[in-house]
Amino acid sequence: MRQAEHGVGLDAGHEPHAPAPADEGFLRCVRRVAEERAPMRYECLAPEQVCAPAAAVPRSSTHHRAWVIELWPVRDPATGEVVGVGTAAFDSSDQHAARQRLALLQEAGTCIGTTLNVTRTAQELADLAAPRLADFVSVDLLDSVLRGDEPVPGPVDAAVVLRRVAHQSAAEGEGVPEAAIDLGGMDTYPPFSPPARCLADGKPVLSGAGDPDFAAWVAGHETRTARVAEYGFHSVMATPLRARGITLGVAVFARIGGSPPFEPDDLILVEELAGRAAVGVDNARRYTRERTNALTLQRSLLPRDLPKQAAVEVAYRYLPAGTGAGVGGDWFDVVPLSGTRVALVVGDVVGHGIHASATMGRLRTAVRTLADVDLPPDELLTHLDDLVTHLSTDEEDLAPDEPYVVSGEIGATCLYAVYDPVSRVCTFASAGHVPPVVLLPDGTARVVELTPGPLLGVGGLPFECTELELPEGSLLAFCTDGLVEGRDRDVGLGLDRLCECLAGPVASLETTCDTILKALLPKSPSDDVALLLARTRALHADQVAAWSLPSDPSIVADARAQTTRQLTAWGLEEAAFVTELVVSELVTNAIRYGAVPIGLRLIRDRTLICEVSDASNTAPHLRRARTYDEGGRGLHMVAQLTQGWGTRQSPLGKTIWAEQSLPAG
Repeated sequence: MRQAEHGVGLDAGHEPHAPAPADEGFLRCVRRVAEERAPMRYECLAPEQVCAPAAAVPRSSTHHRAWVIELWPVRDPATGEVVGVGTAAFDSSDQHAARQRLALLQEAGTCIGTTLNVTRTAQELADLAAPRLADFVSVDLLDSVLRGDEPVPGPVDAAVVLRRVAHQSAAEGEGVPEAAIDLGGMDTYPPFSPPARCLADGKPVLSGAGDPDFAAWVAGHETRTARVAEYGFHSVMATPLRARGITLGVAVFARIGGSPPFEPDDLILVEELAGRAAVGVDNARRYTRERTNALTLQRSLLPRDLPKQAAVEVAYRYLPAGTGAGVGGDWFDVVPLSGTRVALVVGDVVGHGIHASATMGRLRTAVRTLADVDLPPDELLTHLDDLVTHLSTDEEDLAPDEPYVVSGEIGATCLYAVYDPVSRVCTFASAGHVPPVVLLPDGTARVVELTPGPLLGVGGLPFECTELELPEGSLLAFCTDGLVEGRDRDVGLGLDRLCECLAGPVASLETTCDTILKALLPKSPSDDVALLLARTRALHADQVAAWSLPSDPSIVADARAQTTRQLTAWGLEEAAFVTELVVSELVTNAIRYGAVPIGLRLIRDRTLICEVSDASNTAPHLRRARTYDEGGRGLHMVAQLTQGWGTRQSPLGKTIWAEQSLPAG
């Protein structure tokens, strides 16, 4: 330390000698010592002139030294009166720099890694270090880090290609004029360059204008050469970003113009800063990977193209939650059923992440399987409730340390609806899900009043159906709670707002979806959102023909004749031969094995559907007929001649149906 003593008189106009600055704060301290007759300490930063390179742009040509000035009253030995103030100035620049480094590290703990975003975390490091540590800071990462992939463990050898993700400048004004590489741009660092050397060694590198490798690196890039000459880069530190044994990228710190060069102690500081930033970047990378995997899984489980059907016109939207919440378990589906009917499904699994997405996929698959059996909505939800109970039991048997296992019961909701375009009746059943909203052709929008059911997995409680007859052209809106529930509103208010959106002019379903999302959602939703719109259609009387048949074998010939006449009226004579065989087989089986009443129905839509119903609950099945068997070939023949066939149960019995393509033209 350097020490100097000065006597400072109390006469007006006297000022303290160097190195104490003649600023107002120091002068107030002098007066206070004289008035209070007690010693004091004053700390300050004093500018010191430093020679700047000739090529440097106009910027401050000084850096500061820290001083600690001790002040005490000087007394007259004879009278004891205070006649002056004595000062002793100590150069405390080293201690001040150490305190600044500690303060910077402490601030790094709270400022770096505040988000799970790779680019934002890198920018936080650059913003913290410039201008407090360097005049220019850049952060370059491996492309694999940005994708969330696992980088190669250990140091990076030879030339390395990195992408600029963040940089910052101490220069006043907007932008970073010193940067030779734009954000998002790629740069190849040769093996002798400071960034490549630090990546290869795994340690920080101090370089500058006197280093031949630094000069060769600058000379190999035209833009970098121009920036170094223009701004006077003269001291550079490069440090690797490494976390958990893997290399993520490199951070470069530079001083230019009149700033003093970096010192060896600064290497310790940047290594610590880079280590903290690397942990934040790696956390963000790992989160990106997990979220990408979850999104991929979720999108593979959601329907890409909804199946073709004639009962409703549909449009849908699915929005995953913002980065804070992660991927959730919202889902929807449209399932064509027999008799031109269609099932509309929407559900929500509580929670987020891969676990919720996987559970959602299992429930969606189960719903499709149960829908193929053509179960009524309330019965389908009962089976789905049993499945969720079994899934919860299975999870209890898993080891706690298995990946992606969340302890506790599975919570899920589901709304299942079946619309019949012949009767124009839609049957709903809800398992704790948000009710749908219906817009009638007259412009009236209201919430469909459903009998509430328990959440899936509760078990032991019944589900009830609600039937609603809909005029042709009615619009049903199914959604998950992420659309109508938020911090500023409950579900009831959200459904009211949804009704208001639907009550406005409806140009197209796609446009209506966008309008609803824009009106109800914030910029960054906190939960997944699924929205399914369905505009109903109706089959008119000229598309359906139905007859009641007695339980008499002789009526089979009359049923074939009526079928032929109806197909002729529809202009489908080419389908008469196959349809007669189907009608003959199905009516014969109903008379032989079923019970009255027996009904025959033909439906002409996108396909030709033949249905025979009876009051028996016994369902037929295919079997292999032996050589000398007199029966057992009828259903096999129906299966071979038609596009598909099946059985569905009803409260009054069963219906056997067969579907065939319409003749060309």
